[in-house]
Amino acid sequence: MADKPDKTKFLEVFNKAVDNFIDHYFSRAITISHNDADGISSLNIIQNLLYKMHLNYDYFIYNRSVSWANYLKGILSKRQTDQTAFILTDVGSNLKELVPIIRKRKEKFFILDHHEVEDQINVDSLPENLFFVNPTIYGFDGLEQIAGATLTYMFAKRIKPSIIKQGWLTAIGIAGDSLRSMDKLQSFNREVYEELIDEELIEDKKGLILFGNMHESIKNSLKYSILPFIHGISGESDQKINSFLNTLNINPTTKTIDLTDSEIKEIQKKADIDSYGHYATLPNKFGILKFVFEHALMLNILCFKNISAALSLIQLKTITRYAKSVYSEYIEHLTNNLKTISSELAQYQTEKAIFMEVRGKVPPSNWSDTASFSAVNELFNPDKILFLGGSEKKSGTIKLSIRCSRNFLNKDKDNGVNKIISRIKKELGGVGGGHKLAGGIRLSKASYNILKTKVDEFI
Repeated sequence: MADKPDKTKFLEVFNKAVDNFIDHYFSRAITISHNDADGISSLNIIQNLLYKMHLNYDYFIYNRSVSWANYLKGILSKRQTDQTAFILTDVGSNLKELVPIIRKRKEKFFILDHHEVEDQINVDSLPENLFFVNPTIYGFDGLEQIAGATLTYMFAKRIKPSIIKQGWLTAIGIAGDSLRSMDKLQSFNREVYEELIDEELIEDKKGLILFGNMHESIKNSLKYSILPFIHGISGESDQKINSFLNTLNINPTTKTIDLTDSEIKEIQKKADIDSYGHYATLPNKFGILKFVFEHALMLNILCFKNISAALSLIQLKTITRYAKSVYSEYIEHLTNNLKTISSELAQYQTEKAIFMEVRGKVPPSNWSDTASFSAVNELFNPDKILFLGGSEKKSGTIKLSIRCSRNFLNKDKDNGVNKIISRIKKELGGVGGGHKLAGGIRLSKASYNILKTKVDEFI
């Protein structure tokens, strides 16, 4: 990764990939994307592009639980042709596994990704049939500056400018990965976000930020706020929250988006939070799906619960009864999980790490988000790396969601979670990857036990 962003070099590589896609005749495309809000948004953008190009295509969802070699066995055809394009979006940049496979194929591969590359690579020595577009190589931050959906949108719009009408999908991908209010967006994320506002595809709002239930009454927004998680309020009883609001002479049934500036100031002062900023809404959607952060969270939830429901939901204007039920259950569990993490859960700590074994206390489908929101809210020592997870019954392996705080990165910009995971895999094996702030790995139980004793060396 470059020391500082080199936009010129990045756009040179980006434009080369675009030109090759336009100039080459393809009769078919296969797109593979990640199973989260950013990945599903990217997939839909590419699907819209291929539809506009009148190209036949198939799509697949990759959850990083298996190696690329095993995953692609069922996808790669025995009959090879350079008239087929593979488009991989938001799936990680594990070139060590992918390059040997791609080098033996005739198809053209376009990898559009914003995860940091695990290994040192020489971009000039990549196979001629691989067009690898990853802004992190040129110094861009894959979370704050360019989401997977942002990169995919830029690619698709350069090929078919009319794809701008699907740009609202990008906002969902950005919200799902950045976990920040919209006023904190930078670089390409900021540029695209402002373009979507100008095109009236999204609306930029300003007010009290209580991500998780922005569509609800202030009582429920406070109760189920996961960003910020408010100690003594989030996850508490209706009676306690009603009492809190009544002391401020605020009607608990008031919609959060309808609060006055004076009411917002009173809540912030009483709750001791500084949570005022910009959030995005979708003018053509309603309820939960109108609010971009909540829409992204809904997709993330369904990707683990019911991938078919996730794929269909993104095109709906209103949420289904099933999805609403899943969301309500999830958000209640997550606030309770964060409350548990912050006050009750036993921890194993070293000088540089915190291990939380949460099987039986936090549902496996909640591990990743519990870890993420614990880190974002700094519910653990921000100078340490969080390893949260436990054993998986089906595989018998240990699944870990690994997180660090922005505070940790500010002190050591070149030592994020992705680098730590790479060191662990090099010595202990396992499958995984991620960003500077967030990642995951699956290890054998034996390797996990070694990790706990040697973790400070990997950090």
